[in-house]
Amino acid sequence: MGFSRDWTRRTFLQNVGAAVPTVKLMLGPATPGAAGLGGWPNELNSIKFTPVDLSNHFTASPSDFGPRERAKGLSSESAQDGLIRTPAGKQTLRGIPFLLGPEGVQKRPWVVLSNRKNAWVTESIEIPLNRKAGFVCLAQFNDWDPNETPAPDEDVEEKVGQHLANVVMIFEDGGQELQPIRRRFEVNSPSTEWGHLSFASLAHIDLQQSVLDNSYSAPALWICAVANPHPDRILRALRLQAVSDDPVVVCGLTLFHGRENPLRYERLALYRVTLPEPVVGEQARWTVDVDLGVVARTWFPTRFEPESWLSASEAGLGARAELIPRGRYLYAELTASSGATLWLRDAKMGKEYAFDLSQDVAGRELKPRDSSASGTRVEILEREKVWLHGQVVDSATERPTPVPTAIALRLTTAGFRTTAPT
Repeated sequence: MGFSRDWTRRTFLQNVGAAVPTVKLMLGPATPGAAGLGGWPNELNSIKFTPVDLSNHFTASPSDFGPRERAKGLSSESAQDGLIRTPAGKQTLRGIPFLLGPEGVQKRPWVVLSNRKNAWVTESIEIPLNRKAGFVCLAQFNDWDPNETPAPDEDVEEKVGQHLANVVMIFEDGGQELQPIRRRFEVNSPSTEWGHLSFASLAHIDLQQSVLDNSYSAPALWICAVANPHPDRILRALRLQAVSDDPVVVCGLTLFHGRENPLRYERLALYRVTLPEPVVGEQARWTVDVDLGVVARTWFPTRFEPESWLSASEAGLGARAELIPRGRYLYAELTASSGATLWLRDAKMGKEYAFDLSQDVAGRELKPRDSSASGTRVEILEREKVWLHGQVVDSATERPTPVPTAIALRLTTAGFRTTAPT
């Protein structure tokens, strides 16, 4: 096996047959000015989501909201004028499709809720719905808390948990349910200091990749999913009402029709996908995606012959793995909401196969939505993974001994965790 300057740990692992982690947040490809955004799905799943058009309710533009000193760290454009710029148009944020407002600092893409008396704010809006929903998903942000970064001589308290607004669910029979919108719970500011993330909402982008000067500085919307306590009753309308002078800026609203929180992911699990036809030198043809979750890694099984592998002259250095001839299995490790949809995509034929994970049962193969897609299946293999801890013992000394990394990798792949690898 030849080595060259482009060999890295990743290429080494690929050539010894180990699966390489390829974490992929399902937020779609990045777009200029709004990293981490996802485009509108080719076929909107109306069974799962109902994006609500708020264009008749928008009250303010970024210019109306005005410049903020903290906004100058959000983007090169904001550095010039101090205005906040948020995603626009049809976007998928954290796997949830939203109908956002128009782009441009003079156009109105926001509903600004506040008790202040300004022409571009409102104390309350009521949005007609007339349908059922399990969760009300909001894309929003609030103004920065001045007490988060006080001067050394100031004795102030942060406004964590400040009650800013209410979500009032109005049902067909006249009943109502109220849920609060609180600072650093359901909503947060467009950029935050280290350790100041939200407790009940997620940024629409991966903030772990957006670190600058000890802060999360990317322009973020905060996505929260407010549970409907009566999902079997028709929601006649939704009222958003301010309870504070400090504003909440609502950018998008989508109804989720599942029964489990779309932002709460289950533990990492292993799935086996049975492909519609054998793999013959076309591994890149097949990809696995999930809308409400993260695909950690995917791989095709490789041939492994223990005796010849252990006696190989290059043992410990790695060797090129061979795929199982005409294999039909593709493995994927992912963490996702129980209401997520797994997509198997065939780049060669331009086909997609959708699997609803809400119907997944351990030990039973899951069929795709399209019943005509014969032979294509998904089965969960490891929902509750249990590690077996073991030791490699020297037969001469009967004492635990370190093992080469390559052997440790093989044991780990097989479900064993070794001790003291070298």
